[in-house]
Amino acid sequence: MSEDATQTPFDRVALVGAMVTLAGATALPFVELRANRLVPGTVHSLAAAGAWTYGVWALVGLALFSAVAPGAKVRSATSTAGAYGLVAVVAWALGEAARALLEGQSAISRVSIGAGAWVILLGAVIIGFAGGLERKRFALRRLGPPVVLVAALVAAIMWGGLDRISLAREFEVRADSFWQLLGGHLALSGAGVALGALIGMPLGLWATRNRHVRAVVLGITGVIQTVPSLALLGLLIIPLSAIGNAVPFLRSLGVRGIGAAPGLVALTLYALLPIVRNTYVGLSEVDPAALDAGRGMGMSAGQLLMRVELPLALPLIMEGLRTAAVLLIGITTLTVFAGARNLGILIFEGLGQFAPDLILLGALPIIALAVVVDVALSALARVLTPEGVRA
Repeated sequence: MSEDATQTPFDRVALVGAMVTLAGATALPFVELRANRLVPGTVHSLAAAGAWTYGVWALVGLALFSAVAPGAKVRSATSTAGAYGLVAVVAWALGEAARALLEGQSAISRVSIGAGAWVILLGAVIIGFAGGLERKRFALRRLGPPVVLVAALVAAIMWGGLDRISLAREFEVRADSFWQLLGGHLALSGAGVALGALIGMPLGLWATRNRHVRAVVLGITGVIQTVPSLALLGLLIIPLSAIGNAVPFLRSLGVRGIGAAPGLVALTLYALLPIVRNTYVGLSEVDPAALDAGRGMGMSAGQLLMRVELPLALPLIMEGLRTAAVLLIGITTLTVFAGARNLGILIFEGLGQFAPDLILLGALPIIALAVVVDVALSALARVLTPEGVRA
């Protein structure tokens, strides 16, 4: 956290998160009981969670205290406890509400997560972010709270009734296809990033060596980024279909107008701009004095690239890969219109059936994937970056 923030009598970020959780707990419905998965139902407040209501209110109070607690260490500890505690207790509260409201109802009745619960979870994320700033400052251990949270969520699913929430019921019905779609989503977006890196990094390097190439490469990749994804998919269908028909070998490999091929080509093209641009900027901003020192030591052009330029440019190159990966995880959803199979199928099926929980079953894993990939690539960048460059 910045020095200005530590001099204020309260933590602004934690205070915003606490007010968001307070609004979610008081002003919005916590759950919704519906006769089936499609029709609207009746909304219920946080009180439907029974005794867990008091746990939620206690943690909302802790979140408010974390915003005004004296001392950065106390703020860090209380905001961390409040954030992770809220997520865990809300999960148990949802399970208890589902169990109580479904008692005596028909087998097709559903209890959906209400807007209030989502807003409370959003507030918990904001509070956790505030605590994360302080944890970085004081280098506290950061593995313990997530492990405890995962254990609490697993326990809520197994014994707390969370498996009776409509979202969990949608997953049970589509468990087999869900994992296949998730695998397809990961494979397609991962392949797009990999191909984008294989093409984009050499192009970025080439752009640093030739100003005419630089103008063409950066211009074309910039234009590609402005083309709407659905329009690009439509443009690729006809040429890929023609190529597949003309070359049976490529068609046997899956190159055709409908399927994963147009999606993979589109994703690769979308990955190029952040990778090419960051590679070019990273290599261009290498200190000329470092290059002169390498030449003075007798390094060849290849040695300068591998031992001086790439290590110094690596943080920016990894940032481009991270940006491309997060971008492609989202865009992969739209490749279902070209015939690819991924989590987008669940989202668009839910939209077609007016089934909000089915939409969430597709959307929430995509959000989680983006967050996990972002964190993982950021950690990988720190590991790969030489210590001197990192400092």
